[in-house]
Amino acid sequence: MDTEKTNNTIHDMHKLSSIIYMLLVILLCCSMTACAMLNNQEDNKLRIPQSPLLKSIERKSGLIAYVGIDGNIYTMDQAGKNVVQLTTDATISDEQVLYYTHVTWAPNGNQIAYVSYTGANTQTMEAHLYVSDANGTNTKEVFASDRMIPIFLYWAPNSKSLAFLSTQTDGNSGILRLSLLDGQESTILDSGQPLFWAWAPSSKRLLIHSNGSDYDSRLSYLYLGETIVEESLSIKPASFQAPAFSPNGDEIMYVGTTESEDSTLITLNRLDNRSKSLAAVKGQVAFEYSPTGKHVAYIDSDNSNNSWISGTLSVMETQGSNPQTLANIGDNIIGFFWSPDGEKIAYFKSIVAQEEIDGEIKQFSYLELHILSIIDGTSNNLFSFAPSELFAALLPYIDQYQRTFTIWSPDSQYLALSAYTEQGPAIIVAQAESNFEPRILEFGMLPVWSWK
Repeated sequence: MDTEKTNNTIHDMHKLSSIIYMLLVILLCCSMTACAMLNNQEDNKLRIPQSPLLKSIERKSGLIAYVGIDGNIYTMDQAGKNVVQLTTDATISDEQVLYYTHVTWAPNGNQIAYVSYTGANTQTMEAHLYVSDANGTNTKEVFASDRMIPIFLYWAPNSKSLAFLSTQTDGNSGILRLSLLDGQESTILDSGQPLFWAWAPSSKRLLIHSNGSDYDSRLSYLYLGETIVEESLSIKPASFQAPAFSPNGDEIMYVGTTESEDSTLITLNRLDNRSKSLAAVKGQVAFEYSPTGKHVAYIDSDNSNNSWISGTLSVMETQGSNPQTLANIGDNIIGFFWSPDGEKIAYFKSIVAQEEIDGEIKQFSYLELHILSIIDGTSNNLFSFAPSELFAALLPYIDQYQRTFTIWSPDSQYLALSAYTEQGPAIIVAQAESNFEPRILEFGMLPVWSWK
């Protein structure tokens, strides 16, 4: 192997990682520091599986899109084969950067959206939003600006339109836009700081949560048609970010304030306007329905000094007059993803450790990936890893991001992550229920599994 070429590749990976993370910090106002090294305990290091035949014989499910080390977008299967390069013009140099990110699959699995950032610095940045077929053909530019930078993409459930949040380079307000992918200019729907939303399963309305829990906070429906109609809800939001629709669209979920000024996780039936309190909460809360709608998982944050949600993960029923809590998982949980079949939850626990290096005590952090079974309540620690900067930057907003991307394969059997190795960030795949070690597929920044 050419040592000089290898060193240059590693240098480019770290340069791209630092550039992307710097811009994400600026654009998302994210204060979480990305982990930069793997846990040094031998039992938790990433290793290639014992059987090299495993990736060849296992059943393939969906596709993985990822940001490569060169800043381009690629897709591949879970064996790291059938690689398709969607973009080819990414550039990494001291004078100019062009890279792609915010990869987002349409729910039908046929299309993929992504954003390119171009410029020498954040003051001269241009952004372009593209949509293409899954194989990289029929690429359309649906938005471009040197003032409004897309930072979050969220497909409609019917895959016919794309909502996206942009931030102003010369301001701090978030602008919500909708593109119908028909070549026409995108429509401005709303604005706020911060601004989060959920699509109704019908794709005919959005549920908006704007301005946090401040005095001017707002929870409302936006009806999409020839004109945009807003219906404000008479609700006083408490401390949460992203609201949710139930999978069947009959109810919504939010965190509200009771008459006694307590915070409660609440469901509101849209048909009869009846509300139901599920659980009292104390801090910032992130939550999501299971794909079946029968359960909800939520993190009640006990971390008031940081911007990301970190606390206890709870799982409870949503139906019946007296919903029961099924599980309360530890502390320092900072994110989770439901499996597509609704039977498992992948969650991340933040670990802070110390190690003596050259006579100095160094503090470092990493994540543990656990799988919780909803069927029997057992939890399995798969492995420990240090995430890429791109994944770490999403963690403060994981309640919103889990609505638009997933780390699970469509058959609920595998997970894809980006973890740091000695050579830089790599795309890895692990089985949810097995003793096989996670395997490295390719070097890259952030894998996103297709929904189908």
